[in-house]
Amino acid sequence: MSKQVEITKLSSRGQVVIPKEIRQELGWETGDHVAVEVQGDMVILRRLQLESCREERPRQARMSLIK
Repeated sequence: MSKQVEITKLSSRGQVVIPKEIRQELGWETGDHVAVEVQGDMVILRRLQLESCREERPRQARMSLIK
């Protein structure tokens, strides 16, 4: 993965657009769930993979981080 820096802006609603080139490089798609973590003055975003647990408990989801 190349080190890529893009500039974006925080909206009045606290939203940030992740540039298309970065989303494509990471394989992120519309509707993906993202974990947000603060480390010092940085914000770390990680895509979550939600797996259905129908066999164990209906209507609940299990979350795991994708690395």
